[in-house]
Amino acid sequence: MREMDRIQRDPANRVAPRFHRGRLGEVLQRFLDDQNATPRQDYDLLHLEQLWRAAAAVEPAIGLKLFERFTPQDWHVIAHASLYCADVAASMAFWVRYAPLGSDTDRVQWVADARGAGVEVHIDTSVELGRYLIEHYGVMSISQLRRGTGVAVRPVLACFSHPRPAYHAHYPHWFGERIEFDCPANRFYFDPHSLQLPLQTRHAGMLELLSEELDRRVALHRRLSGWAGKVAAACRQALAGGQSPTLESLCARLHQTPRTLRRRLEEQGLSFRELLDQTRAEVEMHLELQGESRAQIALQLGYNDQAAYLHARKRWKSTAS
Repeated sequence: MREMDRIQRDPANRVAPRFHRGRLGEVLQRFLDDQNATPRQDYDLLHLEQLWRAAAAVEPAIGLKLFERFTPQDWHVIAHASLYCADVAASMAFWVRYAPLGSDTDRVQWVADARGAGVEVHIDTSVELGRYLIEHYGVMSISQLRRGTGVAVRPVLACFSHPRPAYHAHYPHWFGERIEFDCPANRFYFDPHSLQLPLQTRHAGMLELLSEELDRRVALHRRLSGWAGKVAAACRQALAGGQSPTLESLCARLHQTPRTLRRRLEEQGLSFRELLDQTRAEVEMHLELQGESRAQIALQLGYNDQAAYLHARKRWKSTAS
């Protein structure tokens, strides 16, 4: 048994794919009018980069223009919840706190130096994909700040790590007049007045409710390293493909025996059922924010019987509390 495990686990021990969570890949597919594409919950970075390249062949400035094609149903939960913050500074701090939930590559931190205060965005990926993503993130965050404040907020200084693109004339509309390229880091600085602008969409109750759920997901995200992370990613992929994940099906995908995979999860303090419940709860919240009905959510989570879905939902909600 151990000899078989050693032989079979080599493929699964390769570098695990990293994912971007949410509707970004799906919106890119819509832009490309790819009628045969299958929507997913997560897009691995290789697939995402291929989509960006194809979209850039049609519209070179797609990184700056894609967010205008997003509907509220396409927004990530972070984009929704940031509108409930008290002011611009609080909204940016919210992004810093929860950015890892959006992608396995993103790290956002608050910066304050001689140039001012703002955020630094690090994206651990290729230069090309990083350029598309930082353009998209920048436009998305500034769009939400403008939506929330009713003011045409812009940074007083925007620093980008990528070289100046041919379409750089489009940048000032979003990022102001002071723009620098080939910088050590991606940073957006704002003046004190902009940081203090109140959000007209602020809602302390909704913010508290969503923050509690997102804190739970952050705690789970920190636990989902190693094999737990691989299993969670495989669960999300199966659910996105309309399949109900089972231990046996995931073992086949990950080249492990059920006994070995159970042991690996137990070493991280998790059972397969707990991990599947937590993954379904995460996907459920995403679908609820998109306005999906209970019947639609039940099907997408692998339940043909809505009563079974509601029973399981009570279980994972009680576990989370």
